[in-house]
Amino acid sequence: MKFLTGDDTGLIKWVRVEAQKVDRFGSRKKGDAVLKLCWAGPPSDRESAVAIAYASGDLELRESATGQVISSAKTEPGVKCLQVIGSGVLAISADGTCSVVAEWGQATEGKSAPVAGAAASVRQFKIQGPVGHACVDPNRPSRFAFGGLENDVKIYDMEKEEVTWTAKNVRENFLCLRVPVKISLISWATKMCPSRSLLLCGTVDGKVRVYDANAQRRPLFELQIGFGVGAGTGGYTGTMDDTKRPVNCGKVAQVRGNSWGLFIGDTMGVMREYDLMNLAKTKGVEVPPGRKSHLKLASKELPFKRGYRGIMGSVRDVDVHASGEALVAVGLGRFAYVFGMKGRDATSKVYLKQKLCCVLMSSEAREKPKEDCESEEEEDNEDDEELDGDEGEDGEEELDDLGDEVEEGFSDDGEGGDEEKCEDEDDGEDEEEEQAPSKAKKGSKGKKILKKKMSTAGKEDMSKKEKTLSSKLPEKQAACEATTGSSTTRKGKRKLPAAGQGASSKKKKGRKAT
Repeated sequence: MKFLTGDDTGLIKWVRVEAQKVDRFGSRKKGDAVLKLCWAGPPSDRESAVAIAYASGDLELRESATGQVISSAKTEPGVKCLQVIGSGVLAISADGTCSVVAEWGQATEGKSAPVAGAAASVRQFKIQGPVGHACVDPNRPSRFAFGGLENDVKIYDMEKEEVTWTAKNVRENFLCLRVPVKISLISWATKMCPSRSLLLCGTVDGKVRVYDANAQRRPLFELQIGFGVGAGTGGYTGTMDDTKRPVNCGKVAQVRGNSWGLFIGDTMGVMREYDLMNLAKTKGVEVPPGRKSHLKLASKELPFKRGYRGIMGSVRDVDVHASGEALVAVGLGRFAYVFGMKGRDATSKVYLKQKLCCVLMSSEAREKPKEDCESEEEEDNEDDEELDGDEGEDGEEELDDLGDEVEEGFSDDGEGGDEEKCEDEDDGEDEEEEQAPSKAKKGSKGKKILKKKMSTAGKEDMSKKEKTLSSKLPEKQAACEATTGSSTTRKGKRKLPAAGQGASSKKKKGRKAT
């Protein structure tokens, strides 16, 4: 598995996880960070070339293997979106300038190869700004959605060259105040549900809005991040934090087979995953946003799946492997974190020295290291050896092992003649059971041995108690004879009093009665 990263000094680095190698290309450009990366090769081999967008507005097309510059272009600074569309590569800047480089991402058959480093032709058009984020529809590359600060979500169709859909803000809150629009993330979910135009939008005030462009203009519901479950922690104290953190980055991807998830990272290094299984059938919530009943319904429609631990610093970008088995998160902590889909902790992390701004994963399959393969082979061999031992005729080794495990918690004190007889009888029974033609399984033999050991232990305890009681009985009898003048038999019955003693006791009783 390998991936590309871009940092704030303008360097691009290849990270190969299994080989534990980092290769870099490009030159340092102070203040000219790499903002966006995307695969821009021909359709037959999309990952043969990579398009790079810098903070200054420079665009480059490089070979992904060697890093050689193939072509370059220029757009406005602050690129918020860089994606391949049907007619080339689309770059959308923060001021609303859209640039389409037609020569990139197209088939080169029948065309002359471009001169290395030559400037490419760019077609530009304008949309409403400011733009906080934009995203191309994967099912219909001719349209894209965009939004920003006080610029609600809109869908622009490049074939019609106009805005075809505009979102409407949520209703006023319980104080009758207008809710501000602060869009920071837009992602399509049309691959999961092609019959609906689902849009998931993150905001600066820590909310996720879900739109259906085919149904209505208002959001279906609004989820408050951290409500009920998935609350973040403070960066300095480590305790629960209710502060609304901006949504920096996100990704909608297919993971764990047929399930879909939304991955979100914020400014405190907290990355969360939400399950999208209910969005295919969800309907609009009638309760206005902001109320507890609305938040509870939203948390049911978009349930929290898990949070990923160990990330240091603000998360700036996240990408998911094509197989859905792993994801990579990068940020200002200078580490690239690789997570699996079965746990919350990072499987590996790489220190890359510079503050990271973006990441792009390759579809190359993950290779298992040799150590893991050798360990798996050793485990298989051990299992085969155990199976061969189980197939023995008498199974004496199994009984010996079970006996060791059982005897581990018992003591050997208090051995007597009766106990030895009991043990001899038990040993005889064990030998008869071993010689029997129909042998029980390993689990049943272990249970029998446990019962026998328990019975011998109980007999030992009973014999000990009888010995202690028999040793104490004479002392008690002597004490009773000294105090009461009477003696007791072994069975505990009292002897009859003498004749004189009985008469005197009767006289005393008669006096008391008179």
